[in-house]
Amino acid sequence: MKKVALFTAVIGAVISFQACQNAECSKETKSLMLQPNDSLFHINESGYSFNIILPKDLMIENEPVIGVNSSTGELNIQLGNQFWIVASLEKADMTKVKAELGEDMLFGCKVMEENPNSLLFQRILPDGTEYDYSYRYAGEIGGKSYFFKTCEEGEFSMENVGRMKQAISTIHTSV
Repeated sequence: MKKVALFTAVIGAVISFQACQNAECSKETKSLMLQPNDSLFHINESGYSFNIILPKDLMIENEPVIGVNSSTGELNIQLGNQFWIVASLEKADMTKVKAELGEDMLFGCKVMEENPNSLLFQRILPDGTEYDYSYRYAGEIGGKSYFFKTCEEGEFSMENVGRMKQAISTIHTSV
């Protein structure tokens, strides 16, 4: 009887220990849990290697187009006209990115949100007309430097950019 009680106590301790470890999941693991409106894509093309979670509701009407532009070497992730992320394998300095935006001859920009690795801004025409929104993110994933941005060919609302920003925040390497 004592052996059964000891065995039960050991099993209980192991289960409790495991539960404590699971409760202390890293922030990255918690943020990468798939929600009902998510689809996980594994990107492994021309040196690009990461996973990204894309919004499933946009894929109902638009098949994802994911490919590398042979001219620029950039990776395009597109879901119709509302969602278009462009990635490049490069280390970007956000201070320089912001300075380049200030030198744009066509658009001015109004910074909406700025962090050390990201910039969300509104593009403004010379006459002061608010045009659209855009996002930039520089980071390291799996030991490689990446630069992500909303496609400059698109015209995106704040909601569209928010969805792309969310998708970029889910990018990770396989665990």
